[in-house]
Amino acid sequence: MNGIVLKGLDGANPLAFFCAIGVLRLVSSSIPGAKLRWVLDGRWKPELLGTGLDEAELLGLLESAAWVPTDSFAELGKNITVPPDVFRSFAARAANEANTLDRRAADFAAAFGSDGCVDEKLPRIEYTSMCFITGSGHQDFLETMKALTALAGTEFLRRALFGTWEATDKGLSMRWDPGDAREYALRWNNPGPEGAWTMWGANRLAVEALPLFPTSPTAKGLETVGFRYSNKQEMLTWPMWSGALGIDMVRSLLAHGALQEDATDRRVLGALGVPEVFRSLRVRIGAGANFKVSFRPSRSV
Repeated sequence: MNGIVLKGLDGANPLAFFCAIGVLRLVSSSIPGAKLRWVLDGRWKPELLGTGLDEAELLGLLESAAWVPTDSFAELGKNITVPPDVFRSFAARAANEANTLDRRAADFAAAFGSDGCVDEKLPRIEYTSMCFITGSGHQDFLETMKALTALAGTEFLRRALFGTWEATDKGLSMRWDPGDAREYALRWNNPGPEGAWTMWGANRLAVEALPLFPTSPTAKGLETVGFRYSNKQEMLTWPMWSGALGIDMVRSLLAHGALQEDATDRRVLGALGVPEVFRSLRVRIGAGANFKVSFRPSRSV
């Protein structure tokens, strides 16, 4: 199969990984036979297969694809940190929409959190580990998603997928790029007044990966696919795979238990066609109301 290498994406960067998965999910909604694999050329780059598209046609398809249905989230407000009854009403309506064959809102509802796990002190639902912004510093999870969908057009997508990554877009970051962790102690000046600079196209596409990281209530509280706690630290683990996989196979692989072991088993992962695995810490930076959540740069495990 002739493929399209998304040469702007580096699989070691969690934002770029989410971006690649988001592309596969969007393309698969129009071309069910679409597949993705990772090729090593100095760094891991995703290759999209089975579409019959060139780069320009891919960008056109993405721009017209069924994006995140932000209007369906209106009752949640700006963030997903809502009381359980509010979320329960939203999830019920999303389930009804799924019965009409539009699963988009329901898939995002499963990724956002669950009214089955509640922080009783507030009270509010426990929410996905993928949520790094909850209103602190005037950064809102759902409002950022909505703005990205409206503003990050074709040229922003092209730069994310095929260009050199440069944080030249002001604000609207989901904070999934380790470069977003701009810590005071590591800089010669105060980074606060500068604000956040990012890549809108990458963030817009990365949002579309959320349904592949659903949440689930457990005896320990809410858990998110791909995340785990170890030694009081939360981390995300994700694989590079060499075989061409469709969206359903990718969904299964991301949830595979072998990825979450402290010492990953090369025999098991090798049999799955996974030559490398990356892991990144999810950290909270700062104190009080102005804290930030970010990923640390990944390491190969």
